[in-house]
Amino acid sequence: MPQQIVSRLLDLIQQRHLGPGDRLPAERELAATMGVSRSSLREALRALTVLGVTEMRHGTGTYVSSLEPDLLVRPLSFVLSLSDGGFDQLFEARKVVEPAIAALAATRVDDATVDRLDALVTRAEAVIENSEAFMLTDVELHDIIGEAAGNAILERFMESIHALGLASRRETGTKRSVREQSAKDHRAIVAALRAHDAAAAADAMHIHLENVAQAR
Repeated sequence: MPQQIVSRLLDLIQQRHLGPGDRLPAERELAATMGVSRSSLREALRALTVLGVTEMRHGTGTYVSSLEPDLLVRPLSFVLSLSDGGFDQLFEARKVVEPAIAALAATRVDDATVDRLDALVTRAEAVIENSEAFMLTDVELHDIIGEAAGNAILERFMESIHALGLASRRETGTKRSVREQSAKDHRAIVAALRAHDAAAAADAMHIHLENVAQAR
């Protein structure tokens, strides 16, 4: 029953009936509305809190969290850290999808967006000593390339992969050598995008992902 309650509440959030920061109805009211016991509801809410989907505020009730990817990925980070297979599958998925996204972006990107990417690589090089700051520029660069591809479905798909990717970036990003190589790889990707060379952009992205995967 708690699992069913979790699924129903997640559906409400996915369907936008509940949004970030919204307060859930009082426990008694919510249990009655859902036709479940209060003990089952409490167990479900505790599970959602562990997942980062909700937060319990003493004296005021339970609220939907900010639903920020970094918050939601924390329990997944722990799961991935227990198994090399999780990271391997993540990189496998990225190597299938992201070169194709880069190729699409090369045919559709405008000069202003390439200039943004170029500036982002420069910023990454400037903060190369700071692994967390570098990671943020890394995520932003891949997100912008995803937007430039102009395919909403691929963009949403990449949002989910990038959320998981935060965990792997925190692991590999601790190594300065990986950050230095990533900065070089990003330069090559941006150069291919500026040239509107789809094949070169796909190759540069694939090489980049291979380099990061092998650095683990």
